[in-house]
Amino acid sequence: MNTGHLHADKPTAVCLVRPDISGLETPRHAALAQRHTEQLGYLWLYTVRPPADHPDPIGFGLGIAAGLAANTVVVYDLTTVDNTPSRVCEMFDLETVCPPTTWAAALPAQIDPDHTHPDAPLTTIESFRIMQQHMTCRALECPRKASAYGHLVRAGKIVPPVDTPRERAAERGIAFQPCDPHPQPGPDIQTLLDVLDGLTHPYTDSRALAARLSPGAES
Repeated sequence: MNTGHLHADKPTAVCLVRPDISGLETPRHAALAQRHTEQLGYLWLYTVRPPADHPDPIGFGLGIAAGLAANTVVVYDLTTVDNTPSRVCEMFDLETVCPPTTWAAALPAQIDPDHTHPDAPLTTIESFRIMQQHMTCRALECPRKASAYGHLVRAGKIVPPVDTPRERAAERGIAFQPCDPHPQPGPDIQTLLDVLDGLTHPYTDSRALAARLSPGAES
């Protein structure tokens, strides 16, 4: 875990790798996700590996990302989030390694209901219809089009570009600013990282860790 050089002026990211999905490829996927994170200019905070028997591995990872006030969640591919980027994008930007794609965070208060993520999984026909109806929308700004686009990519109907929106913006000399989920005030990053470390050590004083996370505790 990287606990040093926590720069407030640099966007932060948490990687999510699911052993139940990646299997024997878990170490490689974790390494590629962290490398992708750093190449995109994020400060890597932590790589989450949910327990194999956890009932909600995605929620497990998002909870840690929220606790660390991360800007972005990075995964190897969309199978890590059960091919549902909309769940992550309710709070964070989502970056995938394969293919390299950015899914922008959706802020519900700022999005017209006609452009929100679908309530149910899409079919290929529905996805084509949404792409036509939202032809003038940008997938990075229209969650509904982003969901349809993602389905068509997984179905092999669309081949996405190999470079990310961040890279394309850099080529044009345009600033690319990731969305800020505006996290609520809470424990500082160093405290949360120490707690995550403590969870992996059986002899850690759990009461001391709980005290550090309680309201009004000194950091």
